[in-house]
Amino acid sequence: MSEFRQNPINKSWVLFAPNRSKRPEDYRTYSVMASEPEIDHKCVFCPGNEHANPEISRYPQGKDWEIRVIPNKFQALERTAVYRHKEFYISMSGDGDHEVIITRKHNEPVALQSIATVELSLNTFIERYHELSKRPDLAYVQIFHNHGRDAGASLIHPHYQLIATPIVPPHIHSEIMGCYHYYQGNHSCVYCDIIKEELKVRDRVVYENDMFVVLSAYASRKPFETWILPKKHVARFEEADPEMIKHLSFVLKVMLGQLYTKLSDPPLNFYIHTMPIRRSESNLSIHEEAAYHWHLTIFPRITIWAGFEYATGIPVNPMPPEVTAKFLRGE
Repeated sequence: MSEFRQNPINKSWVLFAPNRSKRPEDYRTYSVMASEPEIDHKCVFCPGNEHANPEISRYPQGKDWEIRVIPNKFQALERTAVYRHKEFYISMSGDGDHEVIITRKHNEPVALQSIATVELSLNTFIERYHELSKRPDLAYVQIFHNHGRDAGASLIHPHYQLIATPIVPPHIHSEIMGCYHYYQGNHSCVYCDIIKEELKVRDRVVYENDMFVVLSAYASRKPFETWILPKKHVARFEEADPEMIKHLSFVLKVMLGQLYTKLSDPPLNFYIHTMPIRRSESNLSIHEEAAYHWHLTIFPRITIWAGFEYATGIPVNPMPPEVTAKFLRGE
């Protein structure tokens, strides 16, 4: 039976249409990385080709690096902002920063990397957050990962991207304000309350450890949309302590490994949502810290939007999260 579900944070709707559904295992894809070499001498991200890109940093130092940070050769943003006020429209130049965070092995997706490599990547994210937060022209730092051509990856070599913008993206703003309004009415964090509810019901819980819970989202926009939430209330990812990052490394590795194995390495995105660097509505900032809760979303790209989704903004999901959670739990 079809059902509309509302996201409790931003109040958006999703239509679940399970009568259109396949079985979870029918979403399996084919891995293109399995036949790739560990080092591809033609790949500009591989060891031996460091000269092809200017470098911001590497970890550890020396030729045996595991992580390199470089400027994106095809910058989405520029370093200087120019505001343009026209009679009707307002625009500005694409001010900000665009970086690439590269892992070493050409044929090793994040799902197959060691926990130590994943942990080093996450700590690199935090280091870049702190460095870019010093710039007064930036408002938000977005870290994301594209895996597979259908998820927007233009290169096979595993890498993350960081884009820092002078504005708070509308999706983030909507999420923060949804959390703020929930906090005003309930005097609690909506994500903390989601965690309590999900751990009580457990139908959509995929995995948990001492510090994190993994959910198939109640109003998931696509099959297998997965949320990784810290159990402790923390508004900013960049304030996560080393123990939390260690636990997150394990959880992220487990979940990406599950998707890799059970869906045969599907194309996916994952991204971290955190508080902005700074906000213009300073009177809200104290309450926003209490209301907001950083999180990581994994977003497999195994269905496509059609006319209804683009016309209405309401995703149609053929696979209820209770089904995907059960599948990922191996039941």
